[in-house]
Amino acid sequence: RVLAAHARRAQPYALLPLPGTSLAEEASSSTYSGLSLYGTLGLFIISFPGIVSQVTRATKAKVKRKVYELPGPAIDSAKPIKQVAGEVVAHFQANNYKIKTAGETIIFEGRVAGTKGQAAFLTFLTFCSLGSLSLVLTILEKNIFGEGGFALGNLWFAITLLSPLAGKYYLDNAERVDEVSVKLEISDDEKTIDLTVQGDADEIERLQEGLELMEKGMEYVPGLLS
Repeated sequence: RVLAAHARRAQPYALLPLPGTSLAEEASSSTYSGLSLYGTLGLFIISFPGIVSQVTRATKAKVKRKVYELPGPAIDSAKPIKQVAGEVVAHFQANNYKIKTAGETIIFEGRVAGTKGQAAFLTFLTFCSLGSLSLVLTILEKNIFGEGGFALGNLWFAITLLSPLAGKYYLDNAERVDEVSVKLEISDDEKTIDLTVQGDADEIERLQEGLELMEKGMEYVPGLLS
């Protein structure tokens, strides 16, 4: 009995599909619940519009509004408000924006193009999603039609060849004209200046990093390596 138990424990387990077998045959060799397969397929179908939405939303601006606080004229070490305004204008002009309207609120207008990095990311995301869907369809098909029935097998994975269309759609539609509005306000005691910016989230992030701005109500906490 001891020898028999040892022999059972020593039996090897195949980690890779055997030659001549498909992924569906390997997967169907395990115990799968038909209900769970249909449930998984249903989840993929329900979530597929989210993938499409991710691709289409990537071509549109994510508009946000942020308020930054700077030292005002009453603070000796503060920059003059004209200098602050000049640095903001210089930043946007360096990023191919131009002044559309100038007044109490300055509106900058610029043309934004898509990036190859974002196109590659969307292609990879779509590839993974279609690959997962293909695997579920392959296993489900094998369970429905069995060994001798009609089956596409691994040919389901051919739909992953459609994934580059996501990147192409992004590059074809990503170019757009963005607007960013900027407003400077001095507090009544002249101790602070509020810089209100509204526009694309990525552009606001670049402005924040470029001018080292501090968002109002936030406190700077130095990092461990700083």
